[in-house]
Amino acid sequence: MIDPEFDEYEAFVKGMEAKFPEMFASPYGGFAVGKGWLPILEKLCDNIQSHIDWKNEQYHKYNRGEPVTQVTVAQIKEKFGGLRFYYDGGDEQIYGMVRMAESWASVVCEECGSVGKSRGGGGEWIRTLCDIHYKQPDQ
Repeated sequence: MIDPEFDEYEAFVKGMEAKFPEMFASPYGGFAVGKGWLPILEKLCDNIQSHIDWKNEQYHKYNRGEPVTQVTVAQIKEKFGGLRFYYDGGDEQIYGMVRMAESWASVVCEECGSVGKSRGGGGEWIRTLCDIHYKQPDQ
C-alpha cells in the first residue's frame, strides 16, 4: 500500500534538492522532521540562498562587502522538541536566520503547522505539538 504522506514528504525533499542544488549538493541526513515544519524549512532555505546570491553579487559586481560561502546542509532534524538545522558556510546573518527558524519551530506543531508547544519530558519523547495532536498522537 502506498502511503500518501510518504509520497508528499518525498516530493518535498526532491523539490528542495532541485530548488537549492548547491545547498543540498553534499550527502546530508535528509529531513527528519514532521510535515508541520516543512514550510519553515522551505522559507529558511529560500532566505539563505537569496542572501548568499545577493551578497555575492554585490561583492563581484560592485566590489562591496565580503563574499558569503555557500551554505551546505549537513542535517535537518527534530531534537528535544526543537528544530535543528546543521550546516556549513554562511555568515552571521545566516546564523541569525537559522536561529530564528529554530525559534519559530518551537511554537509550531510538528504535525500540522498550527500553534504548538513543547510537550512531554520525564521519560516521554519531547515534541512540539498542538492540542489536537498532543491528545491524538500519531495521526
